[in-house]
Amino acid sequence: MLFQFLCVLIATQAPQRGIVSEDAPTLQGVEWVKKVEDVTPKIETGKVNYLFFFQSWCPGCHSHGFPTLKKMKEEFPDVNFIAVQTVFEGFSTNTMERAVADVKSYGLDIPVGHDGTAEKPSPLMRRYRSGGTPWTVIIDKKGVVQFNGFSLSTTQGNKIVTALLSEPEYELLPSTRGGQELVGKTFEEPSFGKFSAPLTLYRWWTDTCPHCEASLPALDALREKYAHRGLKVVGVYHPKQTSESISIEQVVDWAKERKFNGQIVLDEDWSQLRKWWLASGKRSATSFSILVDSEGVVRFVHPGPVLFPSDEKQFAQENKEYELLDKSIDCLLPEFKKSKTNE
Repeated sequence: MLFQFLCVLIATQAPQRGIVSEDAPTLQGVEWVKKVEDVTPKIETGKVNYLFFFQSWCPGCHSHGFPTLKKMKEEFPDVNFIAVQTVFEGFSTNTMERAVADVKSYGLDIPVGHDGTAEKPSPLMRRYRSGGTPWTVIIDKKGVVQFNGFSLSTTQGNKIVTALLSEPEYELLPSTRGGQELVGKTFEEPSFGKFSAPLTLYRWWTDTCPHCEASLPALDALREKYAHRGLKVVGVYHPKQTSESISIEQVVDWAKERKFNGQIVLDEDWSQLRKWWLASGKRSATSFSILVDSEGVVRFVHPGPVLFPSDEKQFAQENKEYELLDKSIDCLLPEFKKSKTNE
């Protein structure tokens, strides 16, 4: 019983593996034993990146890691493939020479790095929190880790990389702004409606919030700008006191007073606010905005509290973040085709 208890205790205290949804760390410190066209390998923004961490003596690397890497390289020539021998054991066997020979034996012409010594086992492993080898990391065009793990089938890899290659290029807010870990997550449809539009922009707001009053007209401007391309903007009202009973008619009037003419829904008990926002981390405001596609996938998050365009210097951050949201909507929405009757 004591042994079982200790096993459970160790398991619960073990650090979480991987860094999915986090910015990919640099490859600084890796010793490059093979380059391609004499270019120093790096994580390339604007491209999908595929990192393969291995050790020469690792059976799993040879049984499925390298074969999957080879098939993926043949299927996706535009992806940035990099192999790094992340050594944390067997230092006399997992040498630089063996690393190059292993990659070459699979017919792979990709960069090869070596990281780790007996005195200092692979720092790259610690930065990526890998669980060992073989460890595959797939990074999107924005430099965010979208997959990491021991086992990756060719079918699964094809699906992930195909989706990432088709992603339009737009910039997210920095991770320090909060809530960015939700990007890429899939939500169930909210209690107040279906994902019926190509893109839906939700903004939680209340009538006593000055930040909401400043932001709602700007969000309505986005609604008007992109309505013909399928954008739907929903103002989700959440009262400051969850026990309040407020009519939808009253809330619609408050929204119009704030120059917002999009759809209005109520989240009177904060159940959707908690599910979508408050339950997933420490938040500085409840008045956040979230852009969701027709499949329920989160594409952009603004943590609030205020969001609007401005030419004034003191509102430079608000203006930049509004522009990033605007660009993300433009990138994600299908192009509008004029019909002959409208020409």
